[in-house]
Amino acid sequence: MQGISWAQFSVPTRIQFENDSLFKVGNYVKQFGSRILLLNLKAENKNPSELTVLRNGLAKHSDGVILYDDLTEDPNSDQVDSAAYFAKKAHADIIVAFGSLETFATAKLVALLVTNSVFASELLNGRVKVKNAPLPLVTIPVEPSLGEELTPSFTIRDSSDGHKKYFEHELSFPVATFYDPKLCEHLTSDSAARLGGATLAYAIESQLSPKSNPISSALALRSIELIRRNIPQLYKDPKNEKLISTMLWSAAMVSISAVSSPVGVAFSIASALNAHSRMNFYDGLSVILPHVMEYYLTAAPAQYINIARSLGEDVKDISVIEAAIKAVEGVRRLFLEVNLPTRLSEFDIKKHELEEISRLATGFPHLENAPRMLTRNELESILLAAF
Repeated sequence: MQGISWAQFSVPTRIQFENDSLFKVGNYVKQFGSRILLLNLKAENKNPSELTVLRNGLAKHSDGVILYDDLTEDPNSDQVDSAAYFAKKAHADIIVAFGSLETFATAKLVALLVTNSVFASELLNGRVKVKNAPLPLVTIPVEPSLGEELTPSFTIRDSSDGHKKYFEHELSFPVATFYDPKLCEHLTSDSAARLGGATLAYAIESQLSPKSNPISSALALRSIELIRRNIPQLYKDPKNEKLISTMLWSAAMVSISAVSSPVGVAFSIASALNAHSRMNFYDGLSVILPHVMEYYLTAAPAQYINIARSLGEDVKDISVIEAAIKAVEGVRRLFLEVNLPTRLSEFDIKKHELEEISRLATGFPHLENAPRMLTRNELESILLAAF
């Protein structure tokens, strides 16, 4: 994400955090609209019973709730067009998105399409501009969602060429986000580790961003500290309500931080891996993060010292470079402790494909958020190191 151009720090989304609060959402949402499109991708329907609770609660405080769950996963622009057409025909005046990354991306795009009468591919490729504010959007994450529940950006697969396209507009901030730890009770050891590793990647990249500011830095570093302390415990006890709450707080901090101090190279490469080989985006972030950090050891020394401290590393009486190396080592140790994958060769990716993946990575504007710009050849070098 490139960040909001007119403000150094801005998070207009209202944030609600409370355990077992889903039944209250309807009473809150009624201020934004009365004809609700409830959107959920089937792959992200981790809590069917809670979805029913939400739907019933919304129905009590509205003129109607229409559940749209026809999409499975990784929707393309044509499928999003169909969802937008459905929303128009249903006369929806607000969208409630219940899910994670892909549900929120779909909901943001649908909200724009309904009010601007354009096609998704046109918007993704810059052939048309946003003229009207989108429908109000309320997001409810069922697990840590890397800030997508708060940001005005999304990534969707374009039907015209099959590539993932990034889009951002300052009008696309959700009007509200509800965090409810109870919704994360489906977590397993593996999913908790995967989400924790990806959230850590976002926090570290936000801290390394040249757009970092005092607020975003404080939030990112605190998130790094909480993840380092809690993910190994959550890996052993994924149903622990206190640990789940801490994980969600970490994710919320990263969300706020990344709005103004956005992610960079790891995001771009992980997105390219997902676009090219359908490699899980979270896995891509975890595998590539230590290698991206190594590449920037000398570009942001002060940030690395702070990251190392947040990871619990002792940086007294050592050089800046030694402290930076300790930050990378700390990430690697943490990922090994929770059995996250460490090499691209563990996935269905061939070495000759890395050149194309590096080319796709250059298409994401997030590269501008790195401590220094990288060439396509340098991106390929990072991929080779991770292979």
